Amino acid sequence: MNKNLLRTCIGLVIGGSLLIGSAAMSIASGPTGYEALKAAIKNSNKIENATYQISGSLTDNNRELIKLSSEIKVQQEGLSSGKVFIDTDAFERNYIFSVEDNILILKHDASDVYNKITHSEKEYETKRNRQKNQNINPKTEAILENILDTLVGDLKNQVTVTDIENDKKHISIDLDKNEIPSLLNLMMNLSQNEESNIEMEADNMISEVFGISLKDIDLPKLTDNIQPEKIKADFIVDKDNIINQINFELEVSGNDAQNNIHNRKLKISFDISNINSTTADIIELDGKQVKEISAKELDCK
Repeated sequence: MNKNLLRTCIGLVIGGSLLIGSAAMSIASGPTGYEALKAAIKNSNKIENATYQISGSLTDNNRELIKLSSEIKVQQEGLSSGKVFIDTDAFERNYIFSVEDNILILKHDASDVYNKITHSEKEYETKRNRQKNQNINPKTEAILENILDTLVGDLKNQVTVTDIENDKKHISIDLDKNEIPSLLNLMMNLSQNEESNIEMEADNMISEVFGISLKDIDLPKLTDNIQPEKIKADFIVDKDNIINQINFELEVSGNDAQNNIHNRKLKISFDISNINSTTADIIELDGKQVKEISAKELDCK
């Protein structure tokens, strides 16, 4: 499977933007669970090709704001395709896409237009070099792992590993608010209170391409008393020590600018299959209505 996509998947679950940074490749029940999780992640990163079934939801005070389901086929670096469904109170959208080298084809069901988004050769080479640089050399990786082990400390004891049917393992991370590091609470409050200076000059183009506007999603910003209430992650690892399934839950509470209390729950599930036997479905544009777009037109500045 595409290594960068796999890291993204695991990063969303294990990272949760530093959220699981102390808990992610870090947590585990005693050295046994801890080492089992790290070994499975390292081994899974070696896979070049797979199909991902990804689903998720975000609720606020038990009201579902966003629901997502998708299937993504990664054949190799720079060759993938997928179907994505997004459901909110404001809109429903089905998407199909394919990526072949420096060209992304994207279409949504509210339009007959196929958007052909092209990176220039220079942009594409820069992107490829950036991805190559993400591969850490073994010596540096070992040093970072030792630093992480030290920072995590007793959190290693919060993960369990259990043998299940068909020679598989179930690795579980389950933290309540009293077990989540205080440093994480501080980081969450800082990130929510920090004002963004990014201007999306291409917002109209992005809305046209995707057929939606994120402004339509009613998601009040949390400003005070932001507290992670729960972090739970479950990994199913097969007999070859490869991660086949990930289920992640994050619960956060906090107050908005009007001092209303919110309880938010994020759930994400990944099912990974057809390892080393996935073929991407590249979209053919012959006879179709096509709009040519430069990737620069969609840049955030």
